[in-house]
Amino acid sequence: MNEKVNALSLDLWRRVWRLAKPFFTSRDPWDITVPVIGTKFSVQEKWKAWGLLLALALFLLGVNMLNIGINFVAGNFQNSLQAFLKAGTDVGKQQIAEATYWKYLFMYGGVFIVGIFVVVPYAWLRSVLIITWRKWLTIHILKKYFENRNYYKVSSNHTIDNPDERIATDVEGFTSGALGIALSVVDSVITFFSFIFILWMISSTLVGVVVLYAGFGTLISVLLSAKLIQYKYNQQRLEADYRYNLIHIRKNVESIAFYQGEKSEWKELTNRFFLAIRNNMSLIGYQRNVNFFTKAFDYFVIIVPAFFIAPLFFRGEVEIGAFTQANLAFGQVLGSLALFVAEIGTISSFAAYVSRLGGFQEAMDAKDESEKEGRKAIATSIGDKIALEGVTLLTPDYRKMLIKDLSFEVPQGTGIIIKGPSGTGKSSLLRAIAGLWKSGDGTVVRPELGSLMFLSQKPYMNLGSLREQLLYPGSRTDVSDEELKAILVKANLPELASRYPEGLDVVRPWSDELSPGEQQRLAFARLLVARPRTVFLDEATSALDVANEALLYKTLRELNATFVSVGHRPTLDAYHEKALNLIGDGTGSWELKQK
Repeated sequence: MNEKVNALSLDLWRRVWRLAKPFFTSRDPWDITVPVIGTKFSVQEKWKAWGLLLALALFLLGVNMLNIGINFVAGNFQNSLQAFLKAGTDVGKQQIAEATYWKYLFMYGGVFIVGIFVVVPYAWLRSVLIITWRKWLTIHILKKYFENRNYYKVSSNHTIDNPDERIATDVEGFTSGALGIALSVVDSVITFFSFIFILWMISSTLVGVVVLYAGFGTLISVLLSAKLIQYKYNQQRLEADYRYNLIHIRKNVESIAFYQGEKSEWKELTNRFFLAIRNNMSLIGYQRNVNFFTKAFDYFVIIVPAFFIAPLFFRGEVEIGAFTQANLAFGQVLGSLALFVAEIGTISSFAAYVSRLGGFQEAMDAKDESEKEGRKAIATSIGDKIALEGVTLLTPDYRKMLIKDLSFEVPQGTGIIIKGPSGTGKSSLLRAIAGLWKSGDGTVVRPELGSLMFLSQKPYMNLGSLREQLLYPGSRTDVSDEELKAILVKANLPELASRYPEGLDVVRPWSDELSPGEQQRLAFARLLVARPRTVFLDEATSALDVANEALLYKTLRELNATFVSVGHRPTLDAYHEKALNLIGDGTGSWELKQK
């Protein structure tokens, strides 16, 4: 998706507020332990956020006070040198000027020493707040990502690319960028009111000049920023696409090797890489052009004050130290007014992060197509059986009918097999029964989701240990190691645990380590652990021999489980009481046979 991003768009800054607000209003508990005495108490998370932000604001105020001190001391420091030169042969005036010089020199050094104890804690607190905010926002987004199966909804939304990158990278970019810009704004306000009076006392003309100069620079920067933001937005997307391709190759090395698909993968990978490089070259080229303006803008800051102060100095109305004071004050006031110019690069990157993260959040919050457009949707009713009542199933975009007015019932402990040509909606029907697809009409009756289990042609292997594979998705925690090993034996995987020195605690890339048949048998073992009331099988025995297939369905009978199978093998017919054949003629036709 190539979303248009504008740094001054109200929509962009609404997204910023929507992303930032939950952290600074969070009622989540924050447990605090008092050092030494060990007393614990809990406050709301938001007070931690506001406390850190207030501390940073106070340190910013301290930094500005130090800058004012530096401005004052530097001016008088130079004035003492001028006084020494003016003294000529007057020894008394020379001694006074020399004493003044050393006094302000030590004051100058003292200000910088104090500055260490202000600047260092400020930088530390800033990092702490960024990490704290990132941690909280990541958990907040992950919770939303997993609730109501949003991860599934987002993956089906083809406008949202690389959700993993948006969570891992864009959250970090948003928190650091938002805090940086917020502190820059606070710093600018403090700086403006701190130095505008100093500048006014030196020359009221310079006050008008700095306002006009800052206004001109900001206007040009705004005009330049739109294209820069778009380049950075695209760069984040293209880099994410490239990294995804690398991960995809690593996860499918064996298939690629069998197909001898190196040339094809090389072509696709390098294409994505060069797209990222091409955009990056355009980005740095445009950044170069922007830098011509920003650097010229910065360099003229040195010349402009001198242009207006020099006549005053030549007329003897100000001392030489006024040059230093005017330059420092002019630069500080200009920096506060022309914040957009100074931070154009930061704001551009930040706007891209906000757009990607905000779009991701909105996709999770978006209503289903049926809700959004007021269309009918398949209803779900909780019961002790699998039943469809007048179900019409359409594709999620409501453009194609897959099944029309389907009704059947599968009593507890019995099974139905679904057959039909490819593309007729067999797997889609399983999705509808499980509640993943709601596009259509009618009612699905099924048990609670916690009592359902799904076995696919290529079973999902998580990143945990062998024990965690068997216990996945973790509905049972009371299974001993001996029971797990006995289940492996029953699933015809007797040597799997003993294959590794670590036993059940071994961690491996299981989807690569195990053959397709072993993966399906491991899924079978999960079934024996979980003992669900209802099981969906989507080509779940395609890599098993006849004996293991028979063992699986025998076990389903022993568990008194209701099961819905999708498959083509003739051997499957014997294990089911009903057979549903999807015709696939474009009209949603079907045939239901009772055995």
